[in-house]
Amino acid sequence: MPELRYQLTFEGKVAPDDDMGAQMTIEATAPIPAGVDDVLRQNGSSASMSATVETDEYGGFTETGEIRFGAGVIRYVSRGEGFIEETEEPDIQQGCVIRRIDGGSGIFEGATGYIASTFTVDEDARYRDSQSAVIFAG
Repeated sequence: MPELRYQLTFEGKVAPDDDMGAQMTIEATAPIPAGVDDVLRQNGSSASMSATVETDEYGGFTETGEIRFGAGVIRYVSRGEGFIEETEEPDIQQGCVIRRIDGGSGIFEGATGYIASTFTVDEDARYRDSQSAVIFAG
């Protein structure tokens, strides 16, 4: 299995799926810069992600989602709980989560690995996510 790595910054929006905000959807995209493994740049120069987030009343959450590259799709689930908290900036929250790769399609069929995510969400629901991943592709 080839080892692939990336560091990407996704930007997009968070939207509540219910009145209480206990479930949310994330939609975001990231340009794939030169220098990232050429396999990840096949058939496109950007990646997109979509995720469903389930929150609890203590600032924790779990997440399931996928990241689409031109050559395939990574499926992931959170490993344990992520968290989100206030920052010194009153209109911005920050958080982190570890995502376990659970296979995918295309070049990611049977893939394993992890994605470390540190992110911010502002008062307008703008989402900015710095991801670092190590992927063992199938």
